[in-house]
Amino acid sequence: MEIIINGKQAYLKKNTSFEYISENPLFTGSDSYTLTITFPLKDCPQNISIFGHLHRQDVEKNKVVFNCDIRDKDFFKSGSIVITQISEVEVKTQFLEGRSEQNFDDTFDDVYLNQLNLGYPSAEQRKPSYMTAASAWDVAYPSRKWVALPWVNNTSGNMQNAVEKDQYGDFKWSSGLSTLTFQPYLLHILNKICQVMGYKGYFEAIENSQWKYLIICNTLPAAWAAWNFAIALPHWSLTEFFEELEKLMKGEFCINHKAKTITFEFSHKIAYKAKNVFINKVVNKYSVEVSQENKSDYLGATNLAYAENDNRFWAYQSCQWYIDEHKKEVHEYDKLTDLLAYARTQKQCGVETHETGRGGTSTAYTRGYPRNSAAHGLFYAKDVDTYFIFWCYKSELYKSFHMYSTDSDYNYYIYTNRLMPVNQFGRRTVDKDAEDVEINIVPAWIDYTEEDLGPCLFLECGEMGSAESWLEETDEDGNTTGGFNPGSGEGSFGGGRRVNSSGIGFGRANDDDDTDYNSGALAQTNAGRAIAKGEQEKNDAYFDKLYVGFWSGRIFGTYDRLPHPMVDKLEINDDFSVTKSSYSLRINQEQNKDKDGIPLKYTYNIDNKKKYTFSFLSDIIPDPRALFYIDGSKYVCEKITATFHEGTGKSQLLKGVFYKVI
Repeated sequence: MEIIINGKQAYLKKNTSFEYISENPLFTGSDSYTLTITFPLKDCPQNISIFGHLHRQDVEKNKVVFNCDIRDKDFFKSGSIVITQISEVEVKTQFLEGRSEQNFDDTFDDVYLNQLNLGYPSAEQRKPSYMTAASAWDVAYPSRKWVALPWVNNTSGNMQNAVEKDQYGDFKWSSGLSTLTFQPYLLHILNKICQVMGYKGYFEAIENSQWKYLIICNTLPAAWAAWNFAIALPHWSLTEFFEELEKLMKGEFCINHKAKTITFEFSHKIAYKAKNVFINKVVNKYSVEVSQENKSDYLGATNLAYAENDNRFWAYQSCQWYIDEHKKEVHEYDKLTDLLAYARTQKQCGVETHETGRGGTSTAYTRGYPRNSAAHGLFYAKDVDTYFIFWCYKSELYKSFHMYSTDSDYNYYIYTNRLMPVNQFGRRTVDKDAEDVEINIVPAWIDYTEEDLGPCLFLECGEMGSAESWLEETDEDGNTTGGFNPGSGEGSFGGGRRVNSSGIGFGRANDDDDTDYNSGALAQTNAGRAIAKGEQEKNDAYFDKLYVGFWSGRIFGTYDRLPHPMVDKLEINDDFSVTKSSYSLRINQEQNKDKDGIPLKYTYNIDNKKKYTFSFLSDIIPDPRALFYIDGSKYVCEKITATFHEGTGKSQLLKGVFYKVI
C-alpha cells in the first residue's frame, strides 16, 4: 500500500491500521473518508519532510490540508488529507474524498449570492428600441443569456416590460416604456458565478436537458436601476445555492476547490450507471430495530415540498392535505376533454331560471353554485394526472332587492368560473412521520391580468429600499453594475416614485398611504409619515426565495396572450382551451423517464425502521449507490467499511450497513 502526500510517500505507524468508509451520498451527502490515520514523526525523516513544519495552532484552526493519494493493488483514491492533531512524536490525520472533501472545504460558505457582480445587459441593450418585443422573446439559451418577459410588480401594480397591441394584433413595447428588465437563464448565472470565483464549470448534463431553458424570474423594477442580476437574488451563500439547486433538479454538483472546477450530473443517471451488486460470501449478519429519532436520513425516505412563497395561488397549487381528505369523493374522468365538456356547462352560476310549466318562469338566486351541485367538488383527469376545482374569478351584478322590513338591499350576482388545476406542486409524502425537506427554489407566480392579455409573471418586490443597499459601479460606456452592500445604510440608487408608464395597474395600489384625505385628514410630510410608521425592518435581500420557470423561446398557447414562463405541463384558459407544454416543475414526476429513456426515480422504498449489518468477503469495495442482492432480498446500502493494515493493505473482509427494499 502506498500513501502519497503532496507528491511524497508517507509511512504509517508500524502494526497499525485505519478504517476507510465509503458512504452513499443519498444518506448523508458524503462520499468516502477514513477514520484516523496515524503517521510517526519521531525517527521517520520521510514523514518529517512532509509534516515537520507544522505548528499546533495551525492544526487547531483546521488550516492544514494536503493533497493525498491512497493506492493498494487495484484500489486508488485521490483526495485531501486533513491534519487533526500533531505532536513531536506523531501526526494524526483524516483522508477525505469526493463530496466528503467538498463538504469539509468552506470556501463557498461565506460568499453570498446577492453580493456577487453577475453583470446585466448593457445600457444600450436595455433600450426598447434595441430589439422588438417579438425578437426579445423568440430566442432562447444559448443564443441569448436572458429574456425580457412582461411582469407585474404586485407591490405597486405596475407592469414592467409593458406591451400593447398594434393594428394587426401583434405585441409591441408600450409607447411609454423607456427601459427593459431581464430574467437570466440559470446556466448563464452558473457560468457567471464560475467566472467571478475563478472556477471552470462543466454543465453539459444541464445543457442537454430541459433544464437549460430554466430562467430565474427574480427581477426588480427598471426605475430602481438595479443593474446587477445578483441584487434580485436571495441572500444565500454559494454553498446554500448549490444545495437548493440539487434539491430542485435532483442532481449533484461536484465542487473541486483544488482544481477549481464545478460539474453537475443528475442523480437518476448516476444511479443508472451503478450496476447491481450480488453478495454471495456473507460471513456475518445481524439486524437491529431503529428508534424513531435514529431512523436513517435516506433521501428516498424523506418528504419533499416546496417552501411557502408569495404566490397568491400557492394554497391551491400545493394542497396535498385536501387531496388526501377528499380522494374518495373525487369526480374522476379518464380524459381531460370530457371534463372540459362538463366544465363548459358550469362556467356561470348564481342565477338559474326555470320554466314553471304554465308559460311562466321561476328564478333561483344563490351565492355561487347551488348547494347540491357537483361543481362544488374536486375533479381529476386521469390522462393528465391532474386535479381541478372550479374557481370564481368574476361577479356581475344581476339584480337588487330592497327589503322594507329591514330597510336593506340584497344584491345578487352572476358568477363566472374557470376550471383551475390544483396541487400541481403538491408535496411528496413518504410517511407522515418522515423528515420534511423543503425546496426554497419555487415555481414562478403566474397570475391573471386582463381577459385579452391572459396570464403573466407576478413578483412581490416590496418597496424600493426595503432591502439593504448596494454599491454601484459605472464603466466608461455608462453601464452600471453593483454588488450588494448589507448594512451600509446608504439607501438605494435610481430613486423616485415608481411610475406606471404603461397605464396598466395590477396587484396592490400604487400608494401605500391609506389616509382619508377626502374627509379632511391632515396632510403630513413624507418624513412625518415615515416617523409615525416607526422603524421598518430591512432584509438582507428583496426576495428570500428563488422563483423559476421555463422559457424555450416559444409562446405556448395563442400569440395574442402575454408570454410568460411555463411552470407546469398544462394551463386551462378561460375559454376552456388547453395550453400544453413539455415543461413542469412538479415534484411528483418520478414515474416518468428522461429523453434517453432512463427512469427519473433513483431512490427505493425502504423499511426505515430496521437496519441490517452484513460482513462479507470481496476483493473490491462495491459502489454503495448500487442496489444490493443479499440472501435473495434487495437492499439499499448506507455505507461500507474496509480496514487497511500497514503491512498487508486492504482486508477482503468488508462490513456494510443496509436497509431492506420493500
